[in-house]
Amino acid sequence: MKKIILCTDGEKHSQKAEELGIKFAKNFNVELVCLYVVDSYPKKFTDEIYAVNREECRKYLDNALTQEGLKAFERFMDKAKNFDISVKTKLRYGLPYEEIMKEIREGGYDLLIMGIKRYKSFLDRIRSFYLPKRIFENSPIPVLFAVPDE
Repeated sequence: MKKIILCTDGEKHSQKAEELGIKFAKNFNVELVCLYVVDSYPKKFTDEIYAVNREECRKYLDNALTQEGLKAFERFMDKAKNFDISVKTKLRYGLPYEEIMKEIREGGYDLLIMGIKRYKSFLDRIRSFYLPKRIFENSPIPVLFAVPDE
């Protein structure tokens, strides 16, 4: 194993994945790439909701989501420094499933680590677009899911 991709969104389940990513990078001396996908799905609704100032709304939404990703990176990088490992960060724009799969295909990774939420209801699972299940079923590399403690 030489290269690991770690998906994060800054939420609790991702923080557990971040811990695993750091442990793997430290113990196996592998390259760790932290990926954050700025989800383009919410922009879809700007066509339906905002007829006036639509472009301003899209720019604001892009900026807010990008800032959220940069904050997640910053927090993770601070954590990684404590373990003396080097981490690369990648920010991608689009639908999370599509962008994660593109990154896997393009990046030459050996392992994907990502968090998985504990869904309280069927509706919560639908809202997630079954991302973990779709990734697991279609990933050309092994996937390690981190489940947060409750």
